[in-house]
Amino acid sequence: MTRKTPSDFSSHDDWLSYVRSEIPGPEQPYALAFGRAELFRSVYQIQRLPFPIQFAEEMERIETLHGPARAVALESLNDVMFRNLTECLLDRALLRISENDTQRPASPREEIEDLFNHLARKNPYFALWTFYKRGVSDHSVVEEWDEYLIQELGTQSAEEIAFTRAMVVLDKLLVFFHDESLALPSVAFERIWFLHSLPGPERMLRTRAVLGMLTAELAACTSA
Repeated sequence: MTRKTPSDFSSHDDWLSYVRSEIPGPEQPYALAFGRAELFRSVYQIQRLPFPIQFAEEMERIETLHGPARAVALESLNDVMFRNLTECLLDRALLRISENDTQRPASPREEIEDLFNHLARKNPYFALWTFYKRGVSDHSVVEEWDEYLIQELGTQSAEEIAFTRAMVVLDKLLVFFHDESLALPSVAFERIWFLHSLPGPERMLRTRAVLGMLTAELAACTSA
């Protein structure tokens, strides 16, 4: 099998067409998994991150496998690489904030106001909800929001729609923290700051974790 990867093509659709037309059917799952693995490896290189030795050794081991097990093993490794990359890039972003001596506001309210301003400017999904909320009456927010959301994002954007709906929940939680002058849980500020920049399914996984963290903190505060 000629070892071409997605980077050899001008678009992802061209890569898929190549795999479907040039690679024998039984080998296509592995070809796609291999392309994804090489894409992750290139991200490590572009970001000047060392490619973990354990990943390289596991890829060599997988090469010795045969049949469907080889593709399954490589896809499992791809999931591990994806999580590792996400954590590395998030940690790097947080480190840059620290190195730039970004000053966090002194009070909980100021901190959340700073977060609101950032989300409105940098998170397009949170900004979409903010724009809608400001432009309609209280009566029509619930009734027309879903219709507006599909109009703006399209019915094919299931992940974007789910994430935008999660931003509505986030907004309501942050408003409660702000109005009650409650401090955000540890690391919540940083994780919310970067939520929109996370790739693919990882974004919703992190979002659910953040919403769960805020909800648990509120439950603890209100029951105290």
